[in-house]
Amino acid sequence: MSRSQGGTVMHTRRFLSYHGDRFDDESLCLWSEPGARLEAVLPLARSPGDAEVVVSHPGSTFGGLIEPSIDPARRAGLLAAAAGILLDRGYRRLAYKPAPAIFGAQFDESDLRLMTHVGQVRRCNLWNFIRLDHHHELAPKRRASVKAASRKGVTVRQAQGDDEWLAFHALLTANLASRHAAAPVHSAEEMLLLRQRIAGENEMWLAFDRHSEIVAGTWCFAYNRRVLHTQYIASSPKGRELGGVDSLLAAVIDDAGRRGLNALSFGINTLADGFQINSNLLKQKLRFGGGVAACWQFDVDLARLAHVDPGFA
Repeated sequence: MSRSQGGTVMHTRRFLSYHGDRFDDESLCLWSEPGARLEAVLPLARSPGDAEVVVSHPGSTFGGLIEPSIDPARRAGLLAAAAGILLDRGYRRLAYKPAPAIFGAQFDESDLRLMTHVGQVRRCNLWNFIRLDHHHELAPKRRASVKAASRKGVTVRQAQGDDEWLAFHALLTANLASRHAAAPVHSAEEMLLLRQRIAGENEMWLAFDRHSEIVAGTWCFAYNRRVLHTQYIASSPKGRELGGVDSLLAAVIDDAGRRGLNALSFGINTLADGFQINSNLLKQKLRFGGGVAACWQFDVDLARLAHVDPGFA
């Protein structure tokens, strides 16, 4: 991952294998010739709902082909070779979910052009992020909220032990149940397991009131050396009264900037099929300063991909 153009912790075996036997793995390592030089990797698993569909990757928000540098023609050739292998394994279609280009060392969307030629868009999410290496600033109401939270005694720091991680999960569970009738994707046990599996590449930030009660928190993934992502954000009712989330995220943004990261990711802001915008959520996130990127998902005909002309790229 560290030597790749667009790899993230979400592409690593350390992350993907925490799913255990939940998925039938079909991941590929593509070599220049057997055992000679590793050209690329493609995390894959069988679709839980269709034995003829393989997904990159069902256990991750995104997947895609990972290679060390940018070369559209080579990328097309590698994906064509991967398609041939998958056809031999009995698959007919590929659900392809490339990582947003903002996560790469350089901006590269060459496979998007290829995928629109051999497949069709199945959904498109809007992904909110802040470019920390460019000018950004909080909207006036956000700045006022952060200052007010400070006056009310809100403080922010990283979690210091499993007990605080578990307290955050309890807060998150209550938050999702009361506001969205939903539950976290990760159980408390899975959260602690991932904390250890990707140690050094995930962190927990918490906001406390003046009585040291946790009122807001966010679990962050260091996608790579350039991008920090807020996987979950949660607040208690008291936290909403105190402006806990505003204070929390302002602190995380400042810390990520001081560490020299390029971007802070807030994730998707779309609903259902990916084409309906969650306007209120997007508006809230944009007030921290930043922009949006597209996160595409494609339904790909493997037979067409296997016979694509690399020169098309």
